[in-house]
Amino acid sequence: MDLIRRNFGLKVAAVVIAVGLWFGFNYLTASQTYSTTLQIPVVLHGVAPGLVATTTTQDVTIQLSGPRSVLEKLAPSDFAAYLDCTGKQAGMLSLNIAVAGPESDKIQSVSPSAAIVVLDRYGYRTVPVISADNGQSVIATNIEPKSVIVAGSETALAKVMAVRVSIEDTIATKPVTVSLRPVPVDVNFVPVLGVSVAPPTVRVAIMPHKAPG
Repeated sequence: MDLIRRNFGLKVAAVVIAVGLWFGFNYLTASQTYSTTLQIPVVLHGVAPGLVATTTTQDVTIQLSGPRSVLEKLAPSDFAAYLDCTGKQAGMLSLNIAVAGPESDKIQSVSPSAAIVVLDRYGYRTVPVISADNGQSVIATNIEPKSVIVAGSETALAKVMAVRVSIEDTIATKPVTVSLRPVPVDVNFVPVLGVSVAPPTVRVAIMPHKAPG
């Protein structure tokens, strides 16, 4: 009991000071301005029917400034970064990148702030299906269907010479039929990106290749 009473006033004062410092620290920490950055994927909005939009800008970095207690609760999924193509015609455009989301008033900067968008007309056409084999172990004896429809921007379609199925890594000891996914290629057999194929797979009949003699 004497131990508690001894310097009782000083002990009470120490407790009060400690509590005051704790509240003061937390108050200042909560109200102090902090900065953070988030990386947000970019999407395209408002593309007119009959057009295809592409951009090389895949994401943006936003910098936010505000109370730490608020910023710590924000995640990239809370925001949407987009390029508005509403009312735009075919061509190459420079569009501002808009960002929407909670606490958007705390966004200090968006980098990059704009992006190049290419609006191209949508088209489709029929191309043949060809095979690529290793010329040694197996060969393709039949492909069904022999042609498919490719679709995409007219610029990309202009590069497509055919769609190609690869059996170079296929090993067969007897005739078999396999389903393969054809890839659009140009005249140099380089894959052309941004083009869809219908149907997405074709059936290829293959057989072991017998060397001469």
